[in-house]
Amino acid sequence: KQATTQYTYTFSGWTPEISEVTGDATYTATYSSTVNEYTIRFVDENGTELQSSEVAFGETPVYSSETPTKAATAQYTYTFTGWDPEITTVTGEATYKATYTSTVNKYTVTWVIDGVTTTEEYEYGSTPSHTDPVKEADAQYTYTFAGWSPEIEAVTGDATYTATFTKTVN
Repeated sequence: KQATTQYTYTFSGWTPEISEVTGDATYTATYSSTVNEYTIRFVDENGTELQSSEVAFGETPVYSSETPTKAATAQYTYTFTGWDPEITTVTGEATYKATYTSTVNKYTVTWVIDGVTTTEEYEYGSTPSHTDPVKEADAQYTYTFAGWSPEIEAVTGDATYTATFTKTVN
């Protein structure tokens, strides 16, 4: 008997049991059936196999290994969100691929103005900005904001910027 996606059939015998011929007779072949099993693979985003098992037709596969992870980069942190395609009952071989969401990392920017520090968080790749600071004049000097040291650039990690001033004798 031809196998189906669900069953493989094995000949079991005849019904009724074959006996000595005494007249016309009809015999029907009987078969036993075995539920087919299929290879179900779970792979990481890069194709690395995480788990492989044989699962019976009609059953729902279960991922039983550790939750997949994806290493963070300077720009993103990744969180496992599920499988693509969505897990369904077995009807044949299948491969499920881990999926992740990404969150842009934030970094601390420290502003140092005349010895006083403040901090702000900025997302990776954004360019921090600060209003031009003012340093009060004293009896001897008047101060003019000259810029930040080092020069401000797009965020790729924690950074510290110090206000620099030029002084003019009063």
